[in-house]
Amino acid sequence: MDVRDGFIVGIYNYCDSWCETCAFTSRCRVFADVAEAEAALDPQLQAIVHAPLPSSDDPPPPGWMTELIDEMNAVSRAPDRAPPVEPRRTPVPAAHLALRERSRAYCEQVHGWLRTRDCFAIDAPDDPRAVVGWFHTLIPAKIARAVIGLAEDNPVRDWPADYDGSAKVALIGLDRSHAAWLQVVESGIAPYEEVARFIADVVWLGEAIEQAFPDARAFVRPGFDEPDAVARLRDEES
Repeated sequence: MDVRDGFIVGIYNYCDSWCETCAFTSRCRVFADVAEAEAALDPQLQAIVHAPLPSSDDPPPPGWMTELIDEMNAVSRAPDRAPPVEPRRTPVPAAHLALRERSRAYCEQVHGWLRTRDCFAIDAPDDPRAVVGWFHTLIPAKIARAVIGLAEDNPVRDWPADYDGSAKVALIGLDRSHAAWLQVVESGIAPYEEVARFIADVVWLGEAIEQAFPDARAFVRPGFDEPDAVARLRDEES
């Protein structure tokens, strides 16, 4: 685990983005940056945010530097005559396309179910509808990243495959969604017949990911899957 300035490097790459339920927000650079940006929008801090910059008494740059800057600006404004280079895309296998398409269909159908039941205002992490709602959009996004990453992967590398990390996050989301759907039934929110198709989807998607990404479960996510390293970090800072 790599730690810089108190933040776990790359922890945000393989999280579920549900910051309200995360125990590592104090170790996440992205969370800190977002919090800083939101603080800058606080009305009570507007006087500081919009305070004028101090005047500078520095002498003007020499003539040769001004001419060089003008030339660089002129070049940057000139139209680019070179034809655009299209990024190379490796075709995604048909089986993986089916995986991606079913995850999208699941997302759309669950979105409709949540909308008809007016569930989007529910955000309590212990409510199964909130869990389903959070992960129904994350799952297809992570699956898409995984299948594209696998298709374009360079096998000559000495670091863990990013696509396995994305697939693992999708699997975690499917596991939690499966449990949440069963809780929806057990708690009487909806009958089994109404959500059976969604349960079938998450089971199918999970099995398909396990087959396409057999090493996904073993992927070590920074911080989340390193309890010993996290414990040592806390001991050092206590």
